[in-house]
Amino acid sequence: MVASRVAPLLRALSLSLLALSGCGPALDREATLGRLRAALTAEVSGVVELEDHNRLAEDVSRGGLLEGLFQRELVERIGRGQNCGTSALCARHGFRPTDWLYDVGHAPGDPELPAGPTLLVGFDTTGRVDRTFSMTRRPALSR
Repeated sequence: MVASRVAPLLRALSLSLLALSGCGPALDREATLGRLRAALTAEVSGVVELEDHNRLAEDVSRGGLLEGLFQRELVERIGRGQNCGTSALCARHGFRPTDWLYDVGHAPGDPELPAGPTLLVGFDTTGRVDRTFSMTRRPALSR
């Protein structure tokens, strides 16, 4: 049973390491952003979904897939994020109140309760994305 839960995590880790090292496949921007759009409103009901959402947010941020898009283009591709406002996470990572944050996935049965990673998106003075940051969420360990 433990092996069946660990195998997907090891696969995800291996793919992430390959992508970071430059040895993995290049990310398809439009396909990845389509997956992100779907993940933003998806339920995160288990470890497999959580790791998939974490990997997706990291790929988007580390791959620079949003960099250079204007706000309106971002809205067209994945929807509008929430203003960072007074978010401590945004402030801690140098994002302004007018920058956006996205919660990638929600708890089963409660679309208002985030259950996946958070993606922060910052804009320059012209309204173009100039930086992103992803904060992954890890599953609670059972005792």
